[in-house]
Amino acid sequence: MSSVVSPTRKPVTRITIRELGKLIRPEDRIVLGALFAILFWRDFGPSIFAGFTSLFAGSEFVGSRTLGGAEILGFVAIALIIKDLKTDRVLGRWEVLAAAGVAIAVLCFSHTIAAIGLTCLGLLFVTRSDKRIASLGQLCIGLAWIGFWGALVLFVIKPWLLPIETALAFAPLSLFGSFSLEGIVISNTSGHAIEVLEPCSAFHNTIVTAFIWLSIIKILGLDLRLKHFYILAIALGFVVVLNTARIGVMAISENQYLFWHVGPGLLIVKVVMLGAVFGLFYFGLDRVPRRA
Repeated sequence: MSSVVSPTRKPVTRITIRELGKLIRPEDRIVLGALFAILFWRDFGPSIFAGFTSLFAGSEFVGSRTLGGAEILGFVAIALIIKDLKTDRVLGRWEVLAAAGVAIAVLCFSHTIAAIGLTCLGLLFVTRSDKRIASLGQLCIGLAWIGFWGALVLFVIKPWLLPIETALAFAPLSLFGSFSLEGIVISNTSGHAIEVLEPCSAFHNTIVTAFIWLSIIKILGLDLRLKHFYILAIALGFVVVLNTARIGVMAISENQYLFWHVGPGLLIVKVVMLGAVFGLFYFGLDRVPRRA
């Protein structure tokens, strides 16, 4: 910024284009906050609106997408990181443009394009030396995995993964001699049989568990340590074992199938799984933030 002084006129201030851009550019926390607010509303806004509408109308609520606890936890972690940015300028010009591009993709294009854009933004952020921006990049990639990439990977590997999960569920049943295994189908002598398909796989639950683990670490403000990965491995193993046991029990009889697949048993498994995962992370992860 420069000033020109004339003997007959008052000083005139000239502003360069670069300085003008700095003046009109919003703070980085506002840019990032707007991006993730758009992303949150795209994913959960219709469900929230439909829930309030059905509540006041007294009708049954059927949302377009379930409010997932893992995603909510992730957005809480993102909000805390953005709050921690304060007024710091941490984004470069290309990163601001990339964030704007992702926001446009979320609003105007398909879910696939939005997920690809979010992944690219995450990869751009994780290379930054600023730990706050790198953490946002990790959470971006995690959200994209839950919403898009996880299902795509499962679709590709299911010819190999589902037979393995079925065989693991069949292993304890084979001790009784009245069960048989054929591919992804477990049957017994009474004529009852179950087929293990994608929704029965533990693959999605392992992705959700890993994202919960990452979100809690970011909320607590911790640096990743080798111990944290051991805790994650234990949690993933528990999720797989619990899901495998559920498949095995469903193969016993039709009543057991109805109870554990569409009845109260499904809720019991979810509560036990989430309770154990949160408890393991709460007591296993250090709770002394790096900011201390």
